[in-house]
Parts: sequence; structure tokens; C-alpha cells
Amino acid sequence: MTEKYLVYLRKSRSDGDHETVEDVLSKHETIIQEFALKTFGNTIPDNCIYREVVSGETIQDRPMIKTLLDLIQNEPIKGVLTIEPQRLSRGDLSDCGTIIRAFRYTDTLIITPTKTYDLSDKFDRKFFEMELMRGNDYLEYIKEIMMRGRIASVNEGNFIGSVPPYGYDKVKIGKSYTLVPNAEADTLRMIFELYANDKLGTTMIANRLNDLGIKPRKSPYWTNASIRDILHNPVYIGKIRWNWRKTIKKYENGGIITSRPKSDPDSWMIVDGKHEAIISEELFQAVQMRFGNTPRSKVNHELVNPFAGLIRCQCGKVMIQQAQRKGIRTRIHCPNQKYCGNKSAACEDLEQVITEALNNIIKDFQSKLSENKPRYNTSSEIINTLSKELNILENQQNKLYDLLEQGIYTSAVFVARNEALAEKRNKIEAAIIKAKELLQSAINYKEMIVSLSDAVEVIQRKNISPKRKNILLKSVIKEITYSRKKDDSCKSYDPPIFISVSLIF
Repeated sequence: MTEKYLVYLRKSRSDGDHETVEDVLSKHETIIQEFALKTFGNTIPDNCIYREVVSGETIQDRPMIKTLLDLIQNEPIKGVLTIEPQRLSRGDLSDCGTIIRAFRYTDTLIITPTKTYDLSDKFDRKFFEMELMRGNDYLEYIKEIMMRGRIASVNEGNFIGSVPPYGYDKVKIGKSYTLVPNAEADTLRMIFELYANDKLGTTMIANRLNDLGIKPRKSPYWTNASIRDILHNPVYIGKIRWNWRKTIKKYENGGIITSRPKSDPDSWMIVDGKHEAIISEELFQAVQMRFGNTPRSKVNHELVNPFAGLIRCQCGKVMIQQAQRKGIRTRIHCPNQKYCGNKSAACEDLEQVITEALNNIIKDFQSKLSENKPRYNTSSEIINTLSKELNILENQQNKLYDLLEQGIYTSAVFVARNEALAEKRNKIEAAIIKAKELLQSAINYKEMIVSLSDAVEVIQRKNISPKRKNILLKSVIKEITYSRKKDDSCKSYDPPIFISVSLIF
């Protein structure tokens, strides 16, 4: 076997929950290896087998399929073996199109034990598309059935979350799961008592736990937000809360962005759970009453930070702006500054660093546009010429079918000429795609230079409100990562500010 073949393995929902990922992948690998041995005379080596062990509906969520698609585009791969077409994708039309384009334009075969698909052939391609869409329909149906099952299980008082809340372990009793208090329960009770009885704030409670060396389950330290989530969670009085965070998908910047924001309390399902309560209802209600009576000192809600939501500390936290005080320069700092070690920065100093970074990016784009300008100018003409050649080939293809139907061409002659036309068509289509990418790059560079120049002007203008600046900057900048740490090599008190800018285009 001189050609190179790859294997892609993935567990599907249709395999059933009683089978583990390892069991399913092992079973399918055995079937495929037996097929490879029978067909090619050899098995596929382990370094050519890609096993998807994560759960994900889309290509974006599955690292192994992304690696495999990159390989077939950059290496001479003859074919990819999989148990069935639907293992490659059960996503939406966009994912199906990505799979089809990748295999079609790289002339890579999709090989299953029952059929081999050559996507350069329109009949194979049509059948493959039908298989993928059938898989997508089945996925939507299964998701609906599973959601009904989850809601029914919640109503029975079972815990169906993947991660148990702090203070509990998740245990299986019979066929369902519930919660059992663990050693963290003592810390949990202390949190409620410190807030309700000692009148400490959530930030002070977080600092108290951190000073005592008590660690949360996953993070290195406690935060104000983690304490608030615990204090609001009715699971600690023996309830099950469902739909607290809904999975929301949005289309942004050419991709699907998934988030799980907190939903409106009116949409929650709260039912009696099968598990033991850690906190009494009286203590829980006292905490909720105090939350409702806690005075708010923040009265001015007008945005004052033009970089709000844009600058993220190297530790991952979003940077915040300190309240302006007379005679003191306004500064931006990390709320986790005590633990991450990054020093704050004066707003005007940070603005200057960001302006310099954007100007450097503009110069880089201008250089790239200038270097490739002659090639860009001819891209449009190349696309027009290639499109005309493609139309001629399509006409020849139609005549080819007519000649076959009229009996002028034999099947052997038809196949030979059809393959020759298909090869020419693939080359022309690939050339058109490359020319369009080149042309689009020129357009993108020009648009990006204009957008970044506008952003620099916005930062420097004093007569634009921070809110308006923030909106305009977010149309260009996706995120700015900030770092400012003092080390032994730094002689002055204030170390230099380092940033990296991520653009939305």
C-alpha cells in the first residue's frame, strides 16, 4: 500500500449511553482494520488513526476532525476510512459544506466498509450530502428526545448536571444520580454564616477563605462572583435548579460562538431534590433578604472607560477602571491584581501604548498590500477568464451526456472523457478559489487599514464620549491582552506595559 490513508473514529449518540467512548472506538477500529487488511493487504498504522474523544456537534468543537481536514489539504492523502459518513459530521449545512469542499477539492476519498465516496463525482457527492443531512435530521430528533428525558429526570428530583456543586459529590443510586454532602460542606456552612450573621461582604468572605488557605474546587482562589453564586444556589436547601444557565449560540466573525449566560429567574425550574440539604431554609432566606437590602453606592451608570470589556489581564480577568479621584490620574487595573502580580496603569499611558500598537499593525498591513499589489490587480481578470473556461467545460459536459444517450459514445469512451473533463474542472475551480482569496486579501487589507486608522483617531479625540469610543473600538478590536510585572531587570518603579491586540477581522 503505497498511498497514505487515515482513519477517523468518533462515538455517536446513536451508539447508546451504555457503551463508553473507548468501547465504541475500539469496536469500530477493529471493523475498519479488518476491512483495510482485506482491501489493501495492510492495516492502518496507529499514527494515522484520529480518535475523537470529546463531545461536539460542530467541527469547531472537535479538534481531531480539524486536524484531519488540515492534513488532507496539506499532504497527499489518498483516502480517509470511517465507519459511516455521518461520523465525519452531523452538524448544520455549514459544517456539511466544509467537509464536502475539503474532500472534493483535495481529491481525497471517503472510504466506509459499505461504500467509497469520490466527491469529485457528482453522483457520489449527491449521495454523500444526503447521508450527512439524514444524520443532521437524526441528531435534532435525538436532542429533542434527550431534552424531554432531562426535564422528566429533574422533575423526579435527580441531579443531572455534569459537575456537582461545591459541598457535594455526585453519586449514582439505581439508574439515576443524586448528591451527597462531602468534606466541603463545613466551608459551605461557614460562607452562609459569615454573610448572614457576621454581615461580611462577598469580597471579604473570599479574602477570608483565601487567607485561611481554603481552596475552591477548580480555581486557585475564591472570588466575589464564586461566593455570590454559592449564596444564591437553592441546591443547598435540598432543591434542584434547572435552566439556570442556557446555552446560547450566536454567529459572530464567521463562526458560531457558544455562551452560557445566567438566565432570568422566571425561566428556572426549581423542584424538591432527592439529596440532603446542607443549609437550613431559615439561613438561606436570611442570606437572600440581606442581598435584597444591601445598599448600592454606585449611582452613576454612565460608561467612563472607553476600553470597557476590551482589555483582559494576562491572568484572564477583564481589566476595570478605578473611580476617578481629584488630583489622582485615573488608572486601569486587574481585579485579581493581588494574586496575578500585574501592576495597574494610568489610562493615558495605556491609550498611548494601544495607539502605538495599532499604528504598527497599520504599517504592517500597508507593507503587505504594497508588496502584493501587482498580483492583486490581475486577480479579477484571472477570475473572469477562468469562469469563462469553466462555462465552456460545463457545456462540454452536457454534450458528453447527450452523445452517450444517443449511442455515439460507448460507456468506456464516456468514462474516459468524463474523467478528463472532471480533472480540468477541478483544476480550474481550485484556481478560481485561489484567485478569489488573493483578491479578497487585497480588499481586506484596505478595509482593515481604514478601520484601524479610524480607531486610532477615535482614541486620540477628546470630544467623543467614552461610550461612543467603546462602541467604535469594539467594531475593530476583539481583545487586548495586558501584562505589566516588575522583575529584577526593571530598574524603575513602573515597569513597561506590554499588550497584544487581537482584531475582529
